[in-house]
Amino acid sequence: MTDTDLAAATDHLSRLNGALELQAAVLALLLPPGSRRAARAWEIEAEGTANAEAVLGHVGHLPAAARLPWFETLVSRMRNHPLTVRQGLLEATRRVMGARGTVRPIDRLHWLAMRQRLGGDTAAGARNAASADLSRLPQGDVAAIAVYSAFLSKIVPIDAAEAASVASASAANANANADAAADASTEPISTPGAAWYDDVMAPWRAHAAIPPCHPPDTDALVHALQLLQALPWMQRPMLVRGWVAAALQHSRHGRLGDSAADALRLTCALLDSPLPPELARHYAAQEVSK
Repeated sequence: MTDTDLAAATDHLSRLNGALELQAAVLALLLPPGSRRAARAWEIEAEGTANAEAVLGHVGHLPAAARLPWFETLVSRMRNHPLTVRQGLLEATRRVMGARGTVRPIDRLHWLAMRQRLGGDTAAGARNAASADLSRLPQGDVAAIAVYSAFLSKIVPIDAAEAASVASASAANANANADAAADASTEPISTPGAAWYDDVMAPWRAHAAIPPCHPPDTDALVHALQLLQALPWMQRPMLVRGWVAAALQHSRHGRLGDSAADALRLTCALLDSPLPPELARHYAAQEVSK
């Protein structure tokens, strides 16, 4: 990708306002890399849309850190269109996300954030609090944090697919040495996500029951998110900062990967929390001018 390609992509996307072109662009931003089924689903949804292939090409020229800012911007523009158009986008999104037969964890966050940004938010009302202290939260709130953190552990600090690749490589190295293989057979593999989960839940272990790191199903995820959205407004940013700080500690060279950063940024939007500085820096050069 050249600077000229990026400039052309930015210029083209900045001028999109029609419902069909906006939908084509939003769906293109959600396509998993290399998925022919998802690409075919996009083609079906974009059929009859003027300049659809040009939109897809421009989206393909965006750096990874620019895709989520553009997703947020274009979905926000869709809010100016009638309810039936917004509902059509949500239905098309579900079809594209499900085309592979499985929905990625990051797309569950995309979906929840899209519903919120399009005006379909059903969050509970937030409580007031005089302090940002999280150390003495009641068991119900801690349980919600545990459920949502367990979900994030599939993406943070690295995507589950990347973690599986790392674990596979580690297993191969262990099998090359008989002693190492014997040790590996008695010790469970600790994934980066599970280690991250242990760290983010550590502040509450002294006074609350912390469940093992088992990622939840969709219903449990949504319920946990609603409870977190009802936390006092001063506490939600502190919670996010803890997630980001632990992610940096468990990331290679202390730098967030794109999937982890996107998951945390989407979470900030869902919790109506500002981006911590360390997370904001990941997108600093790619933010979309409003």
